[in-house]
Amino acid sequence: MNRVVLLSGHDRRTLVREVLMKLGEEWTKRARDAKTIFIHPNLVNFRRAEANTHTLTIRGVLDHISELRADTVTIGDAGVHNTKKAFETLEYQSLSRSGDIRLLDLNDDETIPSHAYTGRMQKRTIGFSKTVAESDFVIAVVPAKMHNYFGVTLSVKTQVVGSMVVSPNMMGKHMRWPWVLTGITPGSHTLADVFADHPAHLAIIDGVQTMEGDGPADGDMVDTHWLIASFNPVSADALAAYLMGWDPHDIGYLHFLNEKGLGPIDISEMEIDGPDPASLRRDLAKPESYPDMLRWKGAAEIT
Repeated sequence: MNRVVLLSGHDRRTLVREVLMKLGEEWTKRARDAKTIFIHPNLVNFRRAEANTHTLTIRGVLDHISELRADTVTIGDAGVHNTKKAFETLEYQSLSRSGDIRLLDLNDDETIPSHAYTGRMQKRTIGFSKTVAESDFVIAVVPAKMHNYFGVTLSVKTQVVGSMVVSPNMMGKHMRWPWVLTGITPGSHTLADVFADHPAHLAIIDGVQTMEGDGPADGDMVDTHWLIASFNPVSADALAAYLMGWDPHDIGYLHFLNEKGLGPIDISEMEIDGPDPASLRRDLAKPESYPDMLRWKGAAEIT
């Protein structure tokens, strides 16, 4: 599970089709044999299209799936603001041209119990999407973005936080921050623990453009021209973080997932199918909160 496919290019739909072809028989078997397929995009803020998963990236996945099977593929996320509005604004309904789809606002989904850590590292129960938990082939299709709390937001964070179901507040926002942003260390353990319990099975990370600076919604978009796919989302996220200018071991939840044996997150330990990652790596602007987000490593290691 240490193989990661890396491609360079500009056309999202074409890159996805190419990367799935490189995943070969394993992709074909999983997509064909799965009882249910769930595609998990990142739909953080419908008011800024580039902060969300591009429809062309998902269309590339549906192109392949429709060649293998003809049943319904569910696409959904638990957006902070309004997932249904995101579907409408980002024209996700148009994806029906590439396959039989069902759009699901996970904020309305049934739940199973999961947990998040308080600032004192005590577990607090929070609902997790039953649809995501019970899907036997979950494909996280996400944009590459910096995150002003966790460093990066890629497939792991989308899978975890985008599956947490909480009631809307008076402003209509589904605020999961009180459960997740409880401190860099407990928050990183929350992401690692919940992902280990309910992992995505395939990560597709769209770095044709990458958000630098104060992501996940307010950063600047930079042309970076790459796309990653792997059946090991932890390794996929680590390679993406590396391409964005990070040492993957500086990302707390990736470090903790690696300790659980779900890595590797060291680039040297991965089987990378594609160009030399160093040739695509960019030292992108980190969030203003850097280096405070390194506190999970201990104050002595903050530079």
